[in-house]
Amino acid sequence: MIATKQTVCVLFGGNSSEHEISCLSAANVLSQIDCDRFDVLTVGISKSGSWFLTEATPEEIKTGQWEGLHNKNCVLSVNPKHHGLLVFNKNGDVSVTYVDVIFPVLHGKNGEDGTVQGLFELAGIPYVGPGVLGSALCMDKVMTKEVLEKAGIAVTEGFFVWQRYDEGEVHQKIEASFGYPVVVKPSRAGSSVGVTFVADKKALNKALQAAAKEDEKILIERAVDAREIECAVLGTTQYPQASCLGEIVNDGMYDYDSKYINGTAGLVIPAELDEEMTETIRSLACRAFTATDCRGLARVDFFVDKQSGAVLLNEINTLPGFTNISMYPMLWQESGLSYQNLITRLIDLAQ
Repeated sequence: MIATKQTVCVLFGGNSSEHEISCLSAANVLSQIDCDRFDVLTVGISKSGSWFLTEATPEEIKTGQWEGLHNKNCVLSVNPKHHGLLVFNKNGDVSVTYVDVIFPVLHGKNGEDGTVQGLFELAGIPYVGPGVLGSALCMDKVMTKEVLEKAGIAVTEGFFVWQRYDEGEVHQKIEASFGYPVVVKPSRAGSSVGVTFVADKKALNKALQAAAKEDEKILIERAVDAREIECAVLGTTQYPQASCLGEIVNDGMYDYDSKYINGTAGLVIPAELDEEMTETIRSLACRAFTATDCRGLARVDFFVDKQSGAVLLNEINTLPGFTNISMYPMLWQESGLSYQNLITRLIDLAQ
């Protein structure tokens, strides 16, 4: 007896500052997904928020040429009886396309912040990744810190201000708290968009303005002279599994340009840490995954202070990148799980 294939809808793009990264990630997922097991539907969301069922190739998606190519307007039906997409055909008819599982390859606002996850819940369709609570919580770095601190997990020292800040008051609070240098970042954004290293007061206002463009909450953290260590987590909320560890080696801050534009950041996998430190970080990653109500997947990022050796959790990414230079799939490949099998495992974990 031949098993029926599951229909998986790969959702990408989105009206966020991370639209292009989502397209790169989706192209990789579509190239690697097991088509012997899954029938794949590809749905792109434009920067303006329009949804399209597309037949674009991974290369067309990767280069951004997919819009306008082989597309039909569609929406996800919130009627659970449909369990899928409403597709608007060129003859004016509306048809229903059934979906078993949604794989949101989305980054940033309206993608990994709980909003689109709420839509999936209304539609009654299982989906890859954390639910509404875990997604919304981890997207907000300020709230994540509060939850992790209550769980007994050390985080980077910092405070937040609102978008309508007073530069002088922010400067005074920095001096009173931990002094310069600091890192200024939006509380709810990803891919290091709007993140700035600030050496002194002269650079403060420009950094605050950059962060304020992304979010109304601005996080100011003490800059740590540290090694940057990342761990990929996979599994259920109660039973997460941690990958081997990877280290980011970069002469400056690991920002958007070093990640995606000029490729100056280097990756060391597995990270060169002793066994005790490795297991400590892997254990903390799993504890954080559970404490923040994650499920399916997350990449947990740490700092290891070069002076004290202290381990500080920096942030949790609930829909990490799947580009060809992304740490999450590379960590699992080093841990013995191929890219294709990782995608299959994530789909199997969908709820």
